[in-house]
Amino acid sequence: MKAIGLVVNVENPQATEAGERLKDSLGGWGVTAVNVTDESPEELDALIGVGGDGTVLQAAAIAMPLGLPIAGVNLGRVGYLAEFEVGEVDALATALAEDRLEIVERMTIEVEHDGVRTIAVNDAVVEKAQSERMIEIAVKIDGHDFASYRTDGIIVATPVGSTAYSLSAGGPVVDPDVEAMVLTPVAPHSLLSRSLVLSAATTVTLRVDINRPGRVNVDGRERSQVGPGEAVLISRSDVRARFLTLGRHPFPTAVRHQFGLEHA
Repeated sequence: MKAIGLVVNVENPQATEAGERLKDSLGGWGVTAVNVTDESPEELDALIGVGGDGTVLQAAAIAMPLGLPIAGVNLGRVGYLAEFEVGEVDALATALAEDRLEIVERMTIEVEHDGVRTIAVNDAVVEKAQSERMIEIAVKIDGHDFASYRTDGIIVATPVGSTAYSLSAGGPVVDPDVEAMVLTPVAPHSLLSRSLVLSAATTVTLRVDINRPGRVNVDGRERSQVGPGEAVLISRSDVRARFLTLGRHPFPTAVRHQFGLEHA
């Protein structure tokens, strides 16, 4: 690789320092490294997010329309999206320069509301906009009425995103090699409070069915407000997220590490 873009969490001094170290280390191999923002970079071979899983998702949003692969440097312990620790910056630079990283592709979902489509790597959430009041969300699966939830929100996650918000709401951990969508209600007042694991070919429709505002969050970022009667459609996207990896953390190892099972 000859040119790398860096997406750095500039609000974290440790991330800024790690980004500069990575840039210097790549420069030692004759690889150009530049900081990028949400504007699409040109003539780059890959993007690296420095700062954690949220920063990697930011990098992915920039990279996916361009077909660029991404990797992540995590400031704490290894994240689900960020394979490399902050102390491995030099090793990452070497692997990039020597083209030793493999690319794995992961499923994403498309979120459509009010004529606007957005791609999510982790999840899409339709949730209440007023913290003190629940909303009612009607769920359709492939056009068929399924259930109406009085809830704080509904999460539709990819397998990669199953370890994020969906997990904290009681959803299952799904191997990222599995092609599926996970529908998880958040604090529901409903007889059905469990998650559903759906085929990746499913289209999920979420409609706000109460006279209260809602909002759509995509990969942790608010995308739009949802009014009563408005629907959000979620389906598998044709776009694939492409991650750079050394293959050191297969799924069982990553889960074991993240949950501290090696010490259990």
